Amino acid sequence: MQPPDVSRLQVIGPIGAGACGRVYRARDEIGRELAVKVFSPAAVNPGLLEESSLRLEARGWPAGVLEALSEDYRGKQLLRVTAFLADEVEGQLVPRSLQHRLARFPGEDSWPVVLEILRALAAMHDRQVAHGNLKPGNVFFDDDGKVVLTDWTLGNMPGIGALEYTDAILYQAPEQLRDPAGYLREKGYRWDVFAFGVMAYRLVTGAFPRCTETFDEVAPEPGLTRREGIAANLKSIARMIESRPGVAWPDAAANSLEAAYRSLLDRCLSLDPSVRPANAGELLRGFEQAERAAAEEQMRDALLDQHRRARRSSWRAHVASGLMAAAALVFSMLWNVKSKQLESDEQGHRTEIARLTAEKKVAESGKSEATEVLDRERKALQYEKDLWLARLEESRATGDHLFAWAMEKGNRNLPPLDGRDQRLTRLEHYFQDFITRTAEVDALKEERARARLQLAEVSLARGEPKVAAQRLEEAMATTNDLPAGADLDLRLATDRLLLALLLQDRNDDATEAAFVSARKSLEAVPQAAADADRVQQLLAILDFHESKLLAAEGKDDAALNQLHRATQTLSRLSEQRPDVVILRSELASCFMDSATILDGIGEMGSAREVREMAATKLLELLEKDPRNLDLRLELAGCYGGIAEAAILSGDVALAGSMSKAAVKLLEELMGQQPERAEVRSMLAGQYGLTADMMRDRGEAQQARKLVDQALLLVEPIAIGDTGKPMARYRLALLLQQKGRLAGTDGDREGEIDFYTKSADLQRKLLTTDDYGVVRAEQVRRTLGYVLGDLGHAAQLAKKPELAQSAFGEAVAVWTQLNRDRPHNEEYEGCLTWSQARLKGL
Repeated sequence: MQPPDVSRLQVIGPIGAGACGRVYRARDEIGRELAVKVFSPAAVNPGLLEESSLRLEARGWPAGVLEALSEDYRGKQLLRVTAFLADEVEGQLVPRSLQHRLARFPGEDSWPVVLEILRALAAMHDRQVAHGNLKPGNVFFDDDGKVVLTDWTLGNMPGIGALEYTDAILYQAPEQLRDPAGYLREKGYRWDVFAFGVMAYRLVTGAFPRCTETFDEVAPEPGLTRREGIAANLKSIARMIESRPGVAWPDAAANSLEAAYRSLLDRCLSLDPSVRPANAGELLRGFEQAERAAAEEQMRDALLDQHRRARRSSWRAHVASGLMAAAALVFSMLWNVKSKQLESDEQGHRTEIARLTAEKKVAESGKSEATEVLDRERKALQYEKDLWLARLEESRATGDHLFAWAMEKGNRNLPPLDGRDQRLTRLEHYFQDFITRTAEVDALKEERARARLQLAEVSLARGEPKVAAQRLEEAMATTNDLPAGADLDLRLATDRLLLALLLQDRNDDATEAAFVSARKSLEAVPQAAADADRVQQLLAILDFHESKLLAAEGKDDAALNQLHRATQTLSRLSEQRPDVVILRSELASCFMDSATILDGIGEMGSAREVREMAATKLLELLEKDPRNLDLRLELAGCYGGIAEAAILSGDVALAGSMSKAAVKLLEELMGQQPERAEVRSMLAGQYGLTADMMRDRGEAQQARKLVDQALLLVEPIAIGDTGKPMARYRLALLLQQKGRLAGTDGDREGEIDFYTKSADLQRKLLTTDDYGVVRAEQVRRTLGYVLGDLGHAAQLAKKPELAQSAFGEAVAVWTQLNRDRPHNEEYEGCLTWSQARLKGL
């Protein structure tokens, strides 16, 4: 197909934007209305798009697939031109997509539309193209009202540089959410079958087959194509879907044909890909076979009804004549009998009336007593019902909104839902209503105390410091009803810190006292029993923000000392846990914000009022002291932290540039201090980060070279009796990364070897008391993931004994972690996954 000549098109204006690009309305030379989609290069795989389009148009575009009139996947602008499918309604353009018609379902057209989508998908699979991006927004209706599919091989695909949230992930199979590269290994057909099953279930019932309460919160409403402000954790969604293995229908099938359809959809929605139909063509044949069986059954029933009617007509003709002859005789006999019976019945009725009158009096006398007994029993039953319904509702609502938070960008252990007014208002009303409804239920006093604390946290998230302070004091009065312990102490201390930060944002006079109260609470938390790293992290944040107050009061030395203390604490924590990106992100933020304070107190005499980044301040310090190697290392750490934070937010371009700057500084330091462990460890970490980005871009060979260089840096300071625990942990992470690269190349033996070495290193770390700066829990967590990777690789290599051993040990590791930290969503999900894999063997 020839590339489109955009210069010949009259662009009318933009009509929408999505995760992969923007769509414009245009008109060609003959006045035909067109849609021009301009793709974002980082969000698509041009080679995959071109290959799939060539396959679809090779024998003429199949029915049910939106024809690309022209396209260009190699030029400076990646774009595709198609027919413009929209209607003007009351002066507004309304796209003819299924997403814009969702409010009509479920309805009479549910099954017909489902079958049309299936036929279109089967036509794509027949051309050896898996869609991979099925959702209502990618199903349109042409000028004849027929279904056409569009936007295939977009979204969560292999080889893309950036992935924004779209509702397509709500329809995708767990294995696609975890490993989109499987599309290239022809797994996409069964992914499409799963996505079709989710969409069909929703069109027929109006709900998602799994997690519908949560998915309804993040899915775009009918008539809208996307919901802003959401960044999904795909692995968390996969675990949540897998935690609900069964699919239930809300009502019974209307007939045998619908029952057969539902049975086929149950196969489509199976979490085991091998149970699903191999492709849409096989599924379509199943639907057609069900239709034929239903038609044959209907024909058999019609023939049997006709035969029965003929037999009944013949029998009635023979019987009628005999009945008429006997009727006259019977009637004469009955007349004589009836006259005598009437006299007897009259006497019997008089006796019966007397008996019933007596029984009525007895019943009325006992009525009041029975009513009192029933009222008492009804109240007791209602009390029990209200009690357990309240507990169930509390548990369900808490689980749902915690999972919804997990899908939000920047999730933490204590996530205030800043800016989400609608959800916060809903939570506030729920907690207030719960406290009111259960005020007289003594058995729920613990739940009420928890709800009061959650109300205070909702106020913190809404930015209402006065209300939050009042509610926090009310919650503190009922904390004796909550289970005492370090976790509760840490939560209350964190809430006090959040209140202080909120007051500081409002320039409130109570800020200083709030910081004093927060510090007292945090220092009182027993770090031996709580998450010590989290406590240190929160104290560092407190030091950093309190330094702003000190600087404003003219206490320059005290402000600078607290600022340095906060920076050192965050630097130490981020170096101790190199796999926890959020610490690096906070460190980078601390670096960047500290430039403003340093300017304000005049420590460096800078002429500028504000520094956009802390790296600028460090560069100025280096200009005054160019031989200061510690400043260079600190600057490299700042660049590295910004790079890792950029990866967390999906900004691959910024991550690449910042990591490159960090590598340049660290390589210079290696020339001057080649034996310094911190330099080697940080440089190896940046090589590993760059290798991950290269692997995602498909540059596997260059990624392997970088990982090999990182291994050469870390091995001398990790191996042997003098090896540092932190270096051994870094080496274990790099060996795991090396194993994944080997697996990408199909080298199963190499993959197994690297995973085995990584696991051995971590087992040795767990057998010694000298962890250094590495926490046992973190080592055990990483070991659990490595064992899972090892078991999976052994399965693919046809080594069932090794797979069973690896998954068995993984189950033991995750069981221990769940014991140490109960109710941890990540640990529970990994344990369930490992147990399922072990059982599957």
